[in-house]
Amino acid sequence: MLKRGFTLAEVLVTLTIIGVIAAITLPSLLSNTATAQIGPKLAKAVSMFEQANTALLNEYSVDILSDSGLLGTGTTTITGTEGEPEEVPVDGSSAYILALGNHLRVSAYDDYDAAAVGGAATGCTLDNINNGSPMLANDGTVYIVFYTGPENSAAAPHKQHIGTVYIDINGDNKPNEYGTDVFAFSFWNDGSLRPAGGHNWMDSDAGCKYEELCPNGKVATDYRACTGSIFENNLKVLYK
Repeated sequence: MLKRGFTLAEVLVTLTIIGVIAAITLPSLLSNTATAQIGPKLAKAVSMFEQANTALLNEYSVDILSDSGLLGTGTTTITGTEGEPEEVPVDGSSAYILALGNHLRVSAYDDYDAAAVGGAATGCTLDNINNGSPMLANDGTVYIVFYTGPENSAAAPHKQHIGTVYIDINGDNKPNEYGTDVFAFSFWNDGSLRPAGGHNWMDSDAGCKYEELCPNGKVATDYRACTGSIFENNLKVLYK
């Protein structure tokens, strides 16, 4: 029986077709893979921040950050980078930032161009990212903390909203855009974070809801609210 193999022309045509299909599908596959990683990376970053605050509260034997003596004005004592006690001035949140940095494994401060962050941001009432204090953790995550003080002094201390925290899950790497690698949270006196746009994220900003500002499958009008979408949808990115 005569056995016929493939000709060189047939092999080249087949390889060309495979190459075209790969060129079409590979970018989409890589994009989908990167998108699928956003939720888990963000959840890990939030957990690291909250764990660092818990460690800080334990270090100062208090239940809320405002009782630590690290926020406001005056002086306080923190553990320095070499493990020795240091007395530092308290100027807003500066002492808190330095103390938290020891638990968050921060390698650099104020090394982030917050003014360059892009993406639609109209709808939510949030502190300006440009006014925050950036902290670069060893894993490449950037935390931008903006402390405003207790919003409602009549509320129980652990239920007081005290500012805003932005998290960039890949640091200075591009694109540095809200909803893509930069995400917004309300910051609470017990050291916890609540995703912007989520349910009960901040009582005083009822108009910031991800269902309205960052609806599934549509372009968002405020990508900061998309943080709530991720956490309310099992860490999945369902918006454009």
